[in-house]
Amino acid sequence: MNNDAFVKNVASRLIEQIRNGTAPWQKPWRPGTSFLPFNPTNGTRYKGINVVNLLSRGYSDSRWMTYRQAQTNGYQVRRGEKGTQVQYWRFDEERKIKDSNGRPVIDANGEPRTENVRLERPQVFIAYVFNAEQIEGVPPAPSRECPWNPLEKAEQLIEAANPELHHAAGDRAFYRPSTDSIHLPLKEQFPSAENYYSTLLHEVGHWTGHATRLSRDLSDPFGSIGYAREELRAEIASMIIGSELGIGYDPDQHAAYAA
Repeated sequence: MNNDAFVKNVASRLIEQIRNGTAPWQKPWRPGTSFLPFNPTNGTRYKGINVVNLLSRGYSDSRWMTYRQAQTNGYQVRRGEKGTQVQYWRFDEERKIKDSNGRPVIDANGEPRTENVRLERPQVFIAYVFNAEQIEGVPPAPSRECPWNPLEKAEQLIEAANPELHHAAGDRAFYRPSTDSIHLPLKEQFPSAENYYSTLLHEVGHWTGHATRLSRDLSDPFGSIGYAREELRAEIASMIIGSELGIGYDPDQHAAYAA
């Protein structure tokens, strides 16, 4: 399967889950824990489209690995289980260094010298991974409890990003591109500090689209496809960063965004 087909398959699945109210960002996650998918055999954290694709599979275990990685570690994928596709990119490759005559340059040990070369066109590959719940012999999942204070981490992130914040009594939270500012109700109006930071992270998601940052088109009117696409970007950002920090995620708080 090529990359376009992979992306379309993931998108179709997520659209169906949105309609059914079962998309990853429509599910709750309690504060103090993290649930983002990772590969326990090499410590790799899945990124980008792989995150929402793996989360959409509905497993409670965050660990994923290839069939070969499972075998190498003495585990066994259960008969009949189907793998989930992930994509990975190669941006450089190792090449032999050659002299002016095109002959390999040899090092002190008599081995050809090599170097990493940046590819003009990155290469994308598709792999299949299995969740730990599909595999026999995998040890119990490690604790998901965060060894840090999630609210302190959230505040540190906001301080580092340094967006212009405005708080005022009311019930509106929004990002205003024309002034590059985020506007929120008073902190005490939120039911919890976690709810406050989750909303703030959604608006920070929009904030990243400013012309001085990722330069996205933020001018689409309410109800348009472009507007909906931007809301999904911000909501997925809130979910992923919220999990990274461990502040939890309450989909009821973001129901209007999902709609």
